[in-house]
Amino acid sequence: MKRQLLTAALILALSLPLCAQVQLVGHRGVRHNTRTEPESPYYENTIAALKFNQSLGIYAAEFDVQLTSDNKIIVFHGPTVPGLEKSIQKITFDEARAVVLPGGHRMPTLEEYLKQGKKDPKTKLILEIKKQATPERETMAVEQCMAVVRKMKMEDQIEYTTFSEWIVREIHRIDPKAKVLFIDSGVFILDPETCKGFGADAVSYDMNGLMNHPDYIDRAHALGMEVTFWIINDYEPLEWAILHGVDFVSSDHPEKLKEYMDGIRSFPKR
Repeated sequence: MKRQLLTAALILALSLPLCAQVQLVGHRGVRHNTRTEPESPYYENTIAALKFNQSLGIYAAEFDVQLTSDNKIIVFHGPTVPGLEKSIQKITFDEARAVVLPGGHRMPTLEEYLKQGKKDPKTKLILEIKKQATPERETMAVEQCMAVVRKMKMEDQIEYTTFSEWIVREIHRIDPKAKVLFIDSGVFILDPETCKGFGADAVSYDMNGLMNHPDYIDRAHALGMEVTFWIINDYEPLEWAILHGVDFVSSDHPEKLKEYMDGIRSFPKR
């Protein structure tokens, strides 16, 4: 095992320029809660998780927004609300705000989340607008999110991401200059050319999809599109990302990956 780790370190040491290019994104701010251990001081998509992310000095914090049954935006991944066992899209905004998440956390409003994000303008905020039941609801979600971003004058700090082609188009309808990443997962992910065709500025693929289609990295780059690789919580797929020229790695524990990458960068040169 020690020999394998040393070999990996040597290989990566020779790839320092690539390592310097890969940047870290905190998934859901950071996501230290798990299904078996839901309570955490850094529960996903909360202000506490965002503050911890900001303390790391990494590229970005990704977070999620949903539309409640009464058509209001709330920061939450979902779909199921802990304790209620209902979909976040099936309860009202007031009901969502009353929920106490594991560890005593609350769902922030988008304005509350962005207010904290604005305190550290060096950390990008990647706003994922979750898919909704109809295009009309997706349009409502987009319009509300972008109105808050404009109100807070945070256009330069915000990037958008989504699994929905409709949302990609709607974001660009409102702001053609906005940066939008299209997310896809599974073996049969959409290729970069298709994503570029409906307006995506960048692509975000899960481990299963990208490792089965490593050629998509160069194809995306040829189109001027950056590539995000998710959700990476172990060192081996991080090494794969570095060696294959991925631009961003999204992780539940970016603090662990940052420590590892800092160690690689400090590896003695020969």
